Amino acid sequence: MECWKSSSELKSYVINSLNQLNIKPSQQKGQNFLVNSNIINFQVAQANISSKDVILEIGGGLGNLTRCIVNKAKKMYVIEADRTLANFLDDTYGSTSNFEVITGDAVKVDFPTFTKCISNLPYQISSPITFKLLRHKFDLAILMYQKEFAQRFFAEPGSRDYSRLSVMINLKAKCKYLKTIKPSSFLPPPKIQSSLVAIKKKKKNEKLVEDETGFSQFVTLLFSHKKKIVRSVLSSTLKRKVKQSKIPTNIALEPDKYNERRIFTLSIEELIYLYNNLKMKIGEDLWSDIISRSAK
Repeated sequence: MECWKSSSELKSYVINSLNQLNIKPSQQKGQNFLVNSNIINFQVAQANISSKDVILEIGGGLGNLTRCIVNKAKKMYVIEADRTLANFLDDTYGSTSNFEVITGDAVKVDFPTFTKCISNLPYQISSPITFKLLRHKFDLAILMYQKEFAQRFFAEPGSRDYSRLSVMINLKAKCKYLKTIKPSSFLPPPKIQSSLVAIKKKKKNEKLVEDETGFSQFVTLLFSHKKKIVRSVLSSTLKRKVKQSKIPTNIALEPDKYNERRIFTLSIEELIYLYNNLKMKIGEDLWSDIISRSAK
């Protein structure tokens, strides 16, 4: 099955498919269908798919992107929450032996093993899906996000967009901004611009911190109050644990060179230093109990 020859061919396919299914795109479900064939061709080219790749697509929709990938990969999985669209994808591509639809909420269903993820994500699940992807092993992801969301990947410490997401995605991956997508590339056009981003997972020898789970819990705790001073957040956390009889009453927050900084000004390296230093001072087991309970 060939990819789209033109945007007009793609747009006609989308309109005819929606009419066939008697579907009106749902804003609540984030159903804005890409009708620009140049963008799809660009996405697929950036993924550099080989016959050994296992591809995961999240939010398959009408198969606009699926059509251009399925014959290139060893295996392709598509997760689609809308049962009508999932059945449509299965009817359209199910005869291809390397294709499989997973019907369900991508935030909740188990991901299959994959090497690359290529998706035009439903924007309302961008954050949980990104964090979920980062927990999996993969080589490359080519993902479309709302532009404002994608900007967080590249935000500098101290900037408005700098967040827990900024820290964790750059801890675990290398990100590259690929392209801005205009609303007119979709049917119906959304009210916002979109962005394509390439995410490449870091290898084991590129890891910045050994205990990624503990560090993630620590970052979650801090960035829940990102404009506050480090000392304020940590002191109140320790006092609360003392009150709950979770930790000894004599524990105290010792002076540290980062304690008077506002949380959103700390770089990844500074956060790692603070994490490791506190763990060493308080004790690994007690420190793990504090942050695991606080981050929930």
